[in-house]
Amino acid sequence: MPTPKQPRSRFVVPALAGLAAGLLIFGTGGWFVGRTTAPQPQPTGTAASAPTPTPSAQGVYEQNQVAINQPKFAGALAPVAQGWLPHLSGCSRSGENRGPTLNKGEKARVRCEMDAMSVIFVEYASSADRDKARVATLGQNVDARTLTPGVGPAGERATPSGRSNGNYVEYAYKVANRTVAGIWWDDASTPVAAYLLAYWKEGTGEKWEPMRDIWARYA
Repeated sequence: MPTPKQPRSRFVVPALAGLAAGLLIFGTGGWFVGRTTAPQPQPTGTAASAPTPTPSAQGVYEQNQVAINQPKFAGALAPVAQGWLPHLSGCSRSGENRGPTLNKGEKARVRCEMDAMSVIFVEYASSADRDKARVATLGQNVDARTLTPGVGPAGERATPSGRSNGNYVEYAYKVANRTVAGIWWDDASTPVAAYLLAYWKEGTGEKWEPMRDIWARYA
């Protein structure tokens, strides 16, 4: 199944057209590519690299994924990505060949796959740029009440791991007549954000619980 791609203009809520093109990128093998602007804010700033998950607690596959993925998250993205490293595949970083394109106000972007979902990590040029991107998802949180029943309220929330404390937003939008559901979270202390994307019907079975469960495990 194809993965949804983010719309081109993260700062303009209606700009979802870019996502349609992104759907073709993965074909049947991938799932969700990062939306261009809507739910893909990029924080900027520098943050100390988070420690790598303890190898002894991981299997050979997980250790190998950490080794493959970690270089993609150098700098400010390291802490927010730490819990995800053993479980992501197909990660590409902006600036690489065929890597994701940066949107206005973004400094770095990493797009990865995780089963029927895409996980996007963004470092912004400033906290103000990150906050502008979040505003777009807040508008889509309102849309989600109709598109994806059961959507939760947006608000400030610490991640389950305690690695970051910032804003959490569930949202949804339409692309190519298909509904995409997303979960955004950011770190109040750095210009960084991340989000999960999945097709509402094919990827989540029209339920929020699967995405919330994944977020709770690794964020």
